[in-house]
Amino acid sequence: MQIKNVFIPVESFQIQADLYLNHNGLPFVIMAHGLGGDKSCALDRYIKSYLEHGYNVCCFDHRGFGKSSGKYKNLVDKNSQLKDWKAVIQYLKDEFNLTEQDLILWGYSFSGGHVLTLASEQNYRAIIANFPHVDGLASLFKYPLQYLLPAAFLALTDMCYRLFGKAKNMSVVSKKRFAVLSGKDCYDGYYSLISENQDWDNQIPARIILTIPFYRPIAISHRIKTPTLIVGAKQDSLIPISRTRKTAQQSEYIKYFEEDCGHFDLFHLPFINRIQSEHSTFLQQL
Repeated sequence: MQIKNVFIPVESFQIQADLYLNHNGLPFVIMAHGLGGDKSCALDRYIKSYLEHGYNVCCFDHRGFGKSSGKYKNLVDKNSQLKDWKAVIQYLKDEFNLTEQDLILWGYSFSGGHVLTLASEQNYRAIIANFPHVDGLASLFKYPLQYLLPAAFLALTDMCYRLFGKAKNMSVVSKKRFAVLSGKDCYDGYYSLISENQDWDNQIPARIILTIPFYRPIAISHRIKTPTLIVGAKQDSLIPISRTRKTAQQSEYIKYFEEDCGHFDLFHLPFINRIQSEHSTFLQQL
């Protein structure tokens, strides 16, 4: 196996990606992390599984995260991140003479919403969306009411800072739950993905609080014609499981699998073994 670290241009920025090449003609699995995460946050646990099954893997960081450049550090913006995905897809097509049928898009949480959105626009070999963001408006109703106005004020402040090319940050997770991800399990859950010596920046521009309610892949999932696996978490503190189930019902091309676990258990035993097995079975049946 060969590992290559590459930088992929998008607009005036560079997306850093790691390519794991088995050189055996099997498809590429393209992966990126969810809201606030980078590829060092436990994605290796899934990369290893796909490599063992012979797939090639491309794992990248959205602009502003990790070693990818961007106008703002750690900005979570669905429009720019979708452009990042499209740039990575085009790079792989050009570099390795591939088509969409050679590509499997893999997302988790916020990036799970991205791969569903991309599948509504173009047919790929397969889509795997793990505990995906499907309805920002429904997720807003899970936000602690006592923190909603202060968070909105911080987000409006960030919007004003934006006019001057600056950002007002907010914690991704917090013990007191005043953070972008405010579920009861989010602080311990997110830090369970961080290795002991890892320098993870628990800060993102606060404007996401105002924009995320308008990101609703559930509204376009009926257009999906790519074989798609959606994995839901019954005890998800961020994404209402009823909306995940509803999304999975929108297209005959979507297969649904559910675990009785929380939003961060995708990366932990015993759930990781069962979910990886479900991924493998789904891909073998294509």
